[in-house]
Amino acid sequence: MKENLIDKLERENLKIASFTKRVIAYLMDNFILNCIVFIIFYDRLVLASDMIEMANILGNFFMGFFLLHLVYHTLFTFMYGASLGKMACKIMILNEDFLDKPTFIQSLIRSAFRQLSDIAFMLGLVWALENDLRKTWHDYLARTIVVDVA
Repeated sequence: MKENLIDKLERENLKIASFTKRVIAYLMDNFILNCIVFIIFYDRLVLASDMIEMANILGNFFMGFFLLHLVYHTLFTFMYGASLGKMACKIMILNEDFLDKPTFIQSLIRSAFRQLSDIAFMLGLVWALENDLRKTWHDYLARTIVVDVA
């Protein structure tokens, strides 16, 4: 299977995205989502008297934060094959079977397990350092691959 996917990528003249580009895209996406959360809670955060109160305000939004990430990554992956961070880094997520944008279910699985990987100290992302295709846990589970588009 691994050779088959590598052969497909070579035939289509596609190159696996570098780990550096993936990390930069990850940081950009998190920055964008954190800005959205900051805008949502700006009025409450300004009135907070100390850091503990700010942490409590944001801690109470944990499930909402999880859902915001889930919806953002699912929709962008399904509609465009890339999040805003990935678009800026010129990398794209592809369905490894058809080398096309992932299906909605693949996008949802990938997004959900990406969040679980983040909760598990980003071990899923680190996993990409250990394999030739730079696949993370969420790539394996969703059967996706991340490639350069430029």
